[in-house]
Amino acid sequence: MSLVTRVSETGFRYPYVIGWSGEVQQHALTWRPHRGGEKLAYTSSRPSDYAHGVLRLRQGHKMTGRPDFKTVNTRRQWRCMDKRLCQVCAGSAVDQETSRIWWLLSSSGEEAGDGFTNAPPTCRACIPAAISQCSHLRQNAAVFTVGAYYPYAVRGDVFLPYLPPVVPFERNALVPFTDYDITHCVARELVVRLHDVQPAVTQGDAPWAAQRP
Repeated sequence: MSLVTRVSETGFRYPYVIGWSGEVQQHALTWRPHRGGEKLAYTSSRPSDYAHGVLRLRQGHKMTGRPDFKTVNTRRQWRCMDKRLCQVCAGSAVDQETSRIWWLLSSSGEEAGDGFTNAPPTCRACIPAAISQCSHLRQNAAVFTVGAYYPYAVRGDVFLPYLPPVVPFERNALVPFTDYDITHCVARELVVRLHDVQPAVTQGDAPWAAQRP
């Protein structure tokens, strides 16, 4: 998978994790036996379809077509979470001096603290641009560093077992990994629980504006 983010003709850098219209794919689903019950699978199954035991949405990864800021590419979002990468540039979000992870969150939600979030980390160098380009973050941005985080849940579409998996019973549901419904879900985003969340150290109005060394 390419680590290069797309840049527009005007120099606008599209965030690494967002979805693109040319990446949308349609693959038929089916039920397969699993521990005395049923689990979702694609009819043309691949080992890479699953992560943490849950079926992930299949998409392309070449960033073709039109950018869709309302969606994320499942594999890129998952990759940022797994490897502590910045959701904007795909570089490391780990602070080289402290080994803590830079994280940009919304101060208006439950994620501002030792909670959970579906937003991957944002490296120190990309935080100013991320805030300036998002109207919601301009009003509600909260910058933290995080000591650790762990897979907690997924956001995805839940289907009813033993019925044809055509129309989801519930869309964009938050399904913890401990929930029985996790095997009935097509995951769109990985959700992690944050640990040791601390406000960013301030040095003026924009302490995170320093460029990556």
